[in-house]
Amino acid sequence: MSVNDAIRYLLKVELKRNEKVFSEKTLCIGCARIGNESQIIKAGAAKELLKYNFGKPVHCLAVPGKLHFMEEEALEIFK
Repeated sequence: MSVNDAIRYLLKVELKRNEKVFSEKTLCIGCARIGNESQIIKAGAAKELLKYNFGKPVHCLAVPGKLHFMEEEALEIFK
C-alpha cells in the first residue's frame, strides 16, 4: 500500500466512524525506499502528503502522537 493510499483509507474510515482521530490536518510522516539512494522522507499534514508522489515502493506511513518540541524541530527538516 502506498503512503497516499494509506492516508485516503484512514480519511475514509474517519468519515464512517467520526471518532475525530484522523483528519486532513493530522501530522503524518511518509517514507519510501528507506536506506536506498532514492529514499524519500516527507512530513506534513495528511492533505499535503496526498499531493506528493512517493514513487516506487516500499512505503511507510507514520502518524505520531504528541511530540516533544525537539521532535517537532527535527521534523522541520522533512517538510
